[in-house]
Amino acid sequence: MGHMTGPGTLRIGERLIQTIWVGSLWCVGYIAAPALFAHLDSREAGRIAGELFTVVAWLSLACGALLLFASFIERTSASTRRRVRVRLIGLMVALIALGEWVVRPVMEAARLADGSTGPDFGLWHGLASVLYLMASLGGVWLVAAGGTVSLEAA
Repeated sequence: MGHMTGPGTLRIGERLIQTIWVGSLWCVGYIAAPALFAHLDSREAGRIAGELFTVVAWLSLACGALLLFASFIERTSASTRRRVRVRLIGLMVALIALGEWVVRPVMEAARLADGSTGPDFGLWHGLASVLYLMASLGGVWLVAAGGTVSLEAA
């Protein structure tokens, strides 16, 4: 047997990348982080959760870039559904990046000198949570719509 190449291989690769990406968003945001806060003091839980969210942010950049690359090399480039998919992937990456590298530093700066949360911390944490939720819901749509670039039935 020869090696697999072509659109079928691309679709399988896209599905694997989507699974890794969206699975990491949901596992860290809605399983690991709440478990940390349930079992550790809030300062330690926040530190570890922050590290996990940073890993997810970098993974999001990598997975988003790979999915966008796959979208651009696919032959169905004129598809309206493909354009929607590309925009969704771009939006998801932008939401995660905005939360991690814009909102999170401001949120951390809202801590008081003793490391406790200041009065603005909750506002910034809430904004980061909303951005993350929006990206997570985008991931649900991405997975539910299918792994193909054109979003047509494979």
